[in-house]
Amino acid sequence: MSRAPESARGWRRRLDDAIETALRSISSLCLVALLGLVSTIVTIRFFPFISLGWEDEVVEFAFAWMVFLGSAAVWRNHEHIAIDFIPQALAGSRAGRILEIAVGVLALGFLAVLTWYGLRLTWQARGNTSPMLILPVPMWYAAVPVAGAIMIGYTLVRMVKVLRRPDVRTTEAGQE
Repeated sequence: MSRAPESARGWRRRLDDAIETALRSISSLCLVALLGLVSTIVTIRFFPFISLGWEDEVVEFAFAWMVFLGSAAVWRNHEHIAIDFIPQALAGSRAGRILEIAVGVLALGFLAVLTWYGLRLTWQARGNTSPMLILPVPMWYAAVPVAGAIMIGYTLVRMVKVLRRPDVRTTEAGQE
């Protein structure tokens, strides 16, 4: 089996690391913004010394991007919640490989629908602006197709690795 040259693997690794860093950093920044803004909103409700009209829009924006980019970040490393006793029991076998491929195909189907409808929603919102900040509404909805596309990419990479990986039991049988 031929392998990619070291320089090709190097730039792909750097790109993957940059994407992961961006996903986690933006998600974390949105979380910090949410924490600060929601704390301010609660404080203002008890001590009304200032009136904010834009806070709901910023909270919606930060929450949407935090959730979807955070989901893509955990999707990359399989850090999301999963029931994995069956895949662990079948690991290294042909049945385990078939299960991984089937789960990957189902995930791709779900992510394709998510991304498609996210794109449609984003496209339909063009021309609309938020009432207070006067920003384009598609900026809020774009989190869905952006994260969906990233998760599709990671799923495809994962499936290619599964398809290229030899069965453990087949390899062990060939060494005898």
